[in-house]
Amino acid sequence: LGPVSVGVYAALNVSGLTALVSTRIYDDVPRKPTFPFVFYEVSETRDLRGFGTGGLPEVDLRVHVFSQYEGTKEAQSIGLVAIGLLKDAAITVTGYAQAGRIFYDRTVGPFLSEIEGVKCRELVALFRVYVEEAN
Repeated sequence: LGPVSVGVYAALNVSGLTALVSTRIYDDVPRKPTFPFVFYEVSETRDLRGFGTGGLPEVDLRVHVFSQYEGTKEAQSIGLVAIGLLKDAAITVTGYAQAGRIFYDRTVGPFLSEIEGVKCRELVALFRVYVEEAN
C-alpha cells in the first residue's frame, strides 16, 4: 500500500490543493493539527486477480477534509478540488502498473467531528484504485 500512498500524495500535492490547505496533506492525522487539512488513507480490500499468479489488488482510497469553518462551504470547496485531482487520474505506483484510472465512488458528510477537543467538519470522498503487480 505504500507505493499507492506515495502516488496519491504526489497527485494531491499540487498548487490547486496547496493553495487551500498549504502543506497540510497527511497520511496520518497530526496530534494538534492546523485547519483546514486533508488526510488520506489507503487500504487493500480484496485481490481481484482471478485465476493464475500475481495480484490485482483493489485498493480503497478515502480522502478526508477537515475544516473549522462554521458551515460546510470550506470543506466542500477543498473536497471538490481533491476529487478533481484524483477522479479518473493515473498515478505512478512503483512496482505496480495501474489498471485503469482512479474510480471516484461518492462523497459522504460533512460530519461534525472532534480532533484533540477541537470541533470541526469532516467530509470524506471515496475512491477505488486497481494496481497490477509488476512481473
